[in-house]
Amino acid sequence: MKLSTRIVTAVLLIAGSSGAVYAFNKHGDWGMTPEEKVEFVTDRVTKKLELDATQRQNFNELASLVAGIVTDARAEKREQIEELSAMIEQPNFDQARALELVQQKTAMINQKAPQVIASLAIFLDSLNASQKLQVQEFVEHRHRHHGRHDDHRED
Repeated sequence: MKLSTRIVTAVLLIAGSSGAVYAFNKHGDWGMTPEEKVEFVTDRVTKKLELDATQRQNFNELASLVAGIVTDARAEKREQIEELSAMIEQPNFDQARALELVQQKTAMINQKAPQVIASLAIFLDSLNASQKLQVQEFVEHRHRHHGRHDDHRED
């Protein structure tokens, strides 16, 4: 999984407490527009956490921001795969260009991260203790059951 995908997924997992948040990222298009996916996920999280109107709006803004980043990343991904494929076909792999592609992705993440973190903070800060506990339990559950595979390796 690419670093950008991991970051987006982590933010979504932290932000919500239902399987819908994970599914939003995992199941691709579902035949829904990004706006419809945001609404679906927001509805699911609202019900699961029993969000009030302000909390729902805060989550909706976070989900919209993340959905925009996912959409942008997917658009760039196709071009990058095509370019990488062309680079592989060459007699010598262009390491400088490959590094540049990675740095472009990293720059995009670095540029968007402050907005995502600020939006995440607004949402999380609006939750009560019980809701925060639900989010925390969901994150821990996701980590235990779908966490990094290398956490279970023996040295």
